[in-house]
Amino acid sequence: MKYGSKKISKAGTIALTSCDKNEVNNAIEMINDWRALHLPALDELQSSLLLLLKENRIHSFTVSRRLKRISSILNKLDRNPKSKLGTMQDIGGLRIVVRTMDTLNKVLIVLLKNIPNNFELTKQPINYIDSPKDISGYRSIHLVYKYHSENIDLDGMKIELQLRTKLQHSWAMAVETAELITGTALKSSQGEEEWLTFFKVVSSLFAIKERTPVMKEHKERGYGMKELMTILYQMNKKYNFNDTLKALNVTCSFAKQDNYKDGYYILSINFETKKVKINAFPKENEEYASAYYSKMEKNMEDYKNAVVLVSVPKMQQLQEAYPSYFLNTREFLNTIDIMMHNCVQWGWA
Repeated sequence: MKYGSKKISKAGTIALTSCDKNEVNNAIEMINDWRALHLPALDELQSSLLLLLKENRIHSFTVSRRLKRISSILNKLDRNPKSKLGTMQDIGGLRIVVRTMDTLNKVLIVLLKNIPNNFELTKQPINYIDSPKDISGYRSIHLVYKYHSENIDLDGMKIELQLRTKLQHSWAMAVETAELITGTALKSSQGEEEWLTFFKVVSSLFAIKERTPVMKEHKERGYGMKELMTILYQMNKKYNFNDTLKALNVTCSFAKQDNYKDGYYILSINFETKKVKINAFPKENEEYASAYYSKMEKNMEDYKNAVVLVSVPKMQQLQEAYPSYFLNTREFLNTIDIMMHNCVQWGWA
């Protein structure tokens, strides 16, 4: 590999703790270069998995890939002092979203029986659907693939695959939207307790809807649909979570109208003007897209704007795959609105 685990971990430590501006800039440049090396593995894994789904006649809702933002990388290291950048497994992320749990279970069986050439699974899947994360209520299934390449710069890159349903995806994107606005890591149990409790209650309600296990704390308290919907109604009435999220819709400004197949898109979000600007790049220009992404990140200011590099088969699928980057929580809120209405209709409010 071009960058060994120890070397890149040292760069992460420097970027997070050094007071020397030049030293920090050099460390960030190294991290950017290392991050970009995940793109070929991401591309190959996505192509292989899409072919597998097609061969097994499985229809996905969305398939997308992204490189982890520098701010997210550093925040993760800051939250977990014992973690090392060189061992981080989700720098390159691939996500498959399907409509139902039946389809998700079928996809998982197919993936475990058919490991793509040049890849290996580094460990057993982590099932956050059967065991939702205690700190947040997050639900998904994670698989980590290791890439094998004759190119020593690329050999050993790890890619994390997230497999989830459309409903689970709407929850996760609503959490990310709230994180972008509040500047807190709600998925890591950081932020206002009210927001954390709200999303955990919704997670268990969505689990009941999909006939999967609720959160451990809710199970231990004997909470069923009635108790959870009552809590949701009371919290929403007191803190206006729905109205807050509904007010965060933004408009899109297209810097380029090109719609490249499997192209890369850089989304620049301005929280003050509530606009998202999109720059599009063809697949063969991935190095330029990565360099432009790094340049844009340097100009980002916390709580004012954010930038992310993502890829989807077609531009029209951007909002479906990454609604949080458009601050779009429509599907999540529609489901909550129905639950609120039913709570009143059934006399639980």
